[in-house]
This record gives sequence, structure tokens and C-alpha cells, in this order.
Amino acid sequence: MADGLKKRNSIYAMMVLLFITKILGFLKLRIIAQLFGASHELDIFWAAFTIPDALFMIVIAGSLNAAIIPLFSSVFKSEGEKELNKFFLNLMIAISSLVMFIALILFVFAPQISQFLISSDLFQNISNFNNRITPNDMELFVKLTRIMMISPVLLGISTIVTGYLQSRKQFFVTSLAPLIYNIAMVLGPIFFVSILKMDVTGIALSALLGSFLHFTIQIPPLKKYFSEKIKFSILGLVNALKDTQIWRALKLALPKMFSTFGEQVNVIVNTMISFSLKAGALSAYKFALSLYLFPVNIIGSAIAQSILPELSESADDPQEFKKILNKSLQQALFLVLPLVGILLILRLPIVRLVYGVGEFDWTATLLTAWCLVLLSVAIIGQTLSQLLLRAFYALKSTWLPFFALGVGILVNITFAFLLTNFLSHYFDWRPILQQIGSQISSANGNGLLEVLKSFLGDIVKWCTTRGESDMAVGGLSLSLSIAAFVEVVILMTMLNRKIKVFSFRETISPMIVKFINVALMSFGMYLVFRLFDFKLDTTRTVSIIILTIATSFYGVLSYWLGSKVLGIKEIDFYEDKVIYYWKKIFKKF
Repeated sequence: MADGLKKRNSIYAMMVLLFITKILGFLKLRIIAQLFGASHELDIFWAAFTIPDALFMIVIAGSLNAAIIPLFSSVFKSEGEKELNKFFLNLMIAISSLVMFIALILFVFAPQISQFLISSDLFQNISNFNNRITPNDMELFVKLTRIMMISPVLLGISTIVTGYLQSRKQFFVTSLAPLIYNIAMVLGPIFFVSILKMDVTGIALSALLGSFLHFTIQIPPLKKYFSEKIKFSILGLVNALKDTQIWRALKLALPKMFSTFGEQVNVIVNTMISFSLKAGALSAYKFALSLYLFPVNIIGSAIAQSILPELSESADDPQEFKKILNKSLQQALFLVLPLVGILLILRLPIVRLVYGVGEFDWTATLLTAWCLVLLSVAIIGQTLSQLLLRAFYALKSTWLPFFALGVGILVNITFAFLLTNFLSHYFDWRPILQQIGSQISSANGNGLLEVLKSFLGDIVKWCTTRGESDMAVGGLSLSLSIAAFVEVVILMTMLNRKIKVFSFRETISPMIVKFINVALMSFGMYLVFRLFDFKLDTTRTVSIIILTIATSFYGVLSYWLGSKVLGIKEIDFYEDKVIYYWKKIFKKF
């Protein structure tokens, strides 16, 4: 009984730490926005951050991390503490050596990387734009990259320690590590930039400090279980590579490693394209991306992780597999659609409330909101993709989804280039669209044909040349949305060919009803938003908060009533969940 209570308290503590960590993550970005806004200098920082982050994500976080925790637990359970410690030591030596070797190469060749990533020479020949990068920018990029290149080494070591400690049931301190990292990322810029008056180098030093603390906070509990000294040498590395568990970990991590590599290719290409846009474009896109990822991580990841065991157990029972997957897709869509509607209608007040302080001016708000509205549609695609990928993993088809990923990468890169060009001519083609609408409303067939002919002829030029409009950054967001939906369609098609799981009656029809419901909700929200926007002084923060809360409340109420009227059965499931947890909370008091 006491053990059960202790376990529950530990879980609650971890949930609280996770929630605080997420809040600090937004606070970190708010402080960065306050200090630098959506500026050219901050663009350089985000570009420099791309390479160390890609190294960490590909080798550790996005791939190996998924393999080492189950392996640590498996070795500990089947072979005991001695073999676990041996595996931990060998893995630490092998992975640390690999990450340090790659980091050293990237450190040395940072000037060449800067030339490739931010000089925009690759796109200059085909887009007709002027490069806005100066020699000082290149020097800053190299300095920031070299400072932050130490972070993936520290975080890589720390992540392996996290996996080891979790196999020893030490969950609290491993949940504390990312919290400490975010605290450093919140307080660091205040100290380095606000007090010491540093430039964006202060953010890079904060990231380095956070990585160091992420590792050191886990050293005391590590010493409790592992007392052997870790010595790096050629002989030690050779011995480590003889461990069969190392190669088993690599084999398990390889599919996810390729998947993460594809995602990072998109990030790198988008970064390159962003430096062909106006100053602050990359920063605005990054700020919007963090808001877009919040519902994807909270809803998509949570449901995807929870259904994987169920899908794995029912892999040999097609009917049960079909039932679980369709049910999960509908539940995820039911939760994510109202969030998409809220982001679409309330994009400006949300961006203003989250980031709108200090150097983050109205222009930065408009650009970030523009990116967010085009990204919000991708939330649906990314959420469904996470569930569909788990279905493939449950069927042990880990390599099949790479076709969808590969097509998604090509779609994203192609459309990112074409759409940033097209939207850079925003004020050229928008009047023509209005003229087309006018011709249609006046039933002038001849005039309409002439306008359409001219418009279609100009589209090719607009998609291949760079204009002057700041709206061009929206192309990065829209291309991601298009790629996300292409991936979903391909994944659903391949999964349906492998095992018949989707049908119009059980899959498509309920989705259509949900889209109708969210469309009605969004239309009503827009009317409420316009009413409050007309009545309130939205230059004041209090008024923006009132507008956001009132419009969101209407949206949630409208969505709930619409679900009841349209017979969307997921509303009953979540009502039961809410009632159940409310009863548990009231019982405690």
C-alpha cells in the first residue's frame, strides 16, 4: 500500500515538473522575444543553433534515446546490475566518442558551414534577390556555432545517464534535469544580455550553461549506482564496440535516426531559404513554430505513446487493430480541431500575449501570426502522422514509413522555395484575385477569362522570382502544412494496403462531421472576436486577455454543443473522463 502511494506521488511530482518545464519553455522564448524581437541578429542565433541541435536530435534525442531506455531495462532485468553497468559504460564511451568526434569536425569547419547555410548562394542564382549577410554576420554565426557545439556533447552524455537512471527507477531527478535546463535558459539571457549587455552570444552561453546543469544535476544519483570511473581512450573505445548490446541499440535506433535526419534536412533547408527573406523572418517562423508544436506534442505524442502497447498486442487481430486505431484517430482529431480553430481566429491576440513585450513589436507580431495561421493547419497532419507511425511500429514495419517521409521532405523543400517566392509577390497578386472576384460577381465572362489568362501567366514568374513582401515567410509554414497532409495521405494509403483498417463509414465520415463542427465553431468565434475587438481597446493587455478568454469560451461551448447536436460520440468519452477526474479531485478535499 505504501509502495503504491509512493509510486503515485512520484508520478504526480513528475507531471508537475513536466508542466512547469513546458511553461518555462514558453517563458524562455518570451524573454528572448522581449530582448531581441524578430530581428536579424536573432536570425543568426537560430541559424547557428540549427547545426548543434541537428547533431543532438539525430544521434541522441530523436533516435538512440528511444532505444537505450528499453535496452537498459531489459539488460537489468535479464542479466543483472553488473551487466547493466558494463553496458552503460560501453555505451557512454561509444556514443560520447562519436558525438565528440562529429562536434569537433563541425567546430573546425564552422566557417564553411556558415557559408553554406546562411550565405544563400544556393538560391541566389535562381531567385533574383540580394544577399543580406555581411562578414560580421558570418563571424557571429561561427562564434555562436562553436560555443553551442559543446551542448550536444553534454546533453548526449546526460541523456545516456537519464536512460540509466530511469532503468533504476530514478524518475524524479531525470524529470528535474530538463526543468533545470529551462531555468538556465530563462535566467541566463537576463543575466548575460540584460545585466552584462551582451548580444545574442548571451543566449548561446545560456544554452551551454543549461546543458552543463542538465548533466551535473544527475551526477549525485548516478554515483549512488555507478562508482566506476569513465576513461576515454582508443583501447576503451575498441572494447566498447565489441559489446553486442551497442550494436543492438544501433539497430533499434536506426529507423528513427533516418526519420529524424529527414526532419532535420527540412529544418536546414528552411533556414537556408529564410536568409533570402527579410530580416526577422526566421525568428518569426521559429516563434510561430513553438506555438504550433505545443498541441502536437501534448495531444499527438500523448495519445500516440498510450496506444502503442494496445496496437502491438492486437497486431495479430485485424479487427481489434482496426478498432483501436480508428478510435484513437477520431479522439485525437476531436481534441486537436478546436485548438486549430482557436489558433486560426485568435492568432494575433495569442501571439501578442505570449511574445508581445520589449523589442517584439507590432511588425513581429503580424509576421509571427501570419506564420502561425498557415502552420495551424499542419497541426492536424502532424498529430495524425504520429498515430499512423505507431501503427506501423506495432506491425513491425519500421522502414515502410520512410517512403512517406521521403516524399514529405521533397514536397516541403519544393513548396518552401515556390511558395516563399509566390507570397513575396503578395501585393501583386492579391488585387488580381479581388478583380477576379469582381468579374465573377458581375457575371462578366469575357473580362473574367482575360483576367484569369493574365493571372495564370504571371503565376510561374511569381513562383520563381523573389518579390519584396514580408509575407514571403508564410511560404515556410504553408509548405510544412502541405507536406504534413501529403505524408498522412501516403501513410493511410500504405497502411490500408497492408491491413484493411480504414473505411468511409468508420474513418472518413466521422472526420467530415468533425470538420463541419469546427467550421461552425470558427465562424461563430470570428463574429464574437469582431464584436469584442470593436468594443474593447485592444492596445491594452487586459482587453486582449478578456477578448481571448471570451472568444475561446464561446468556441469551446459551441464545439461542445455542436458535438452533441451532430452526434459526435467522442464527446461522451471525454465527458466521462472529465467527470471521473473531477470526482477524484473533490474526494481529496
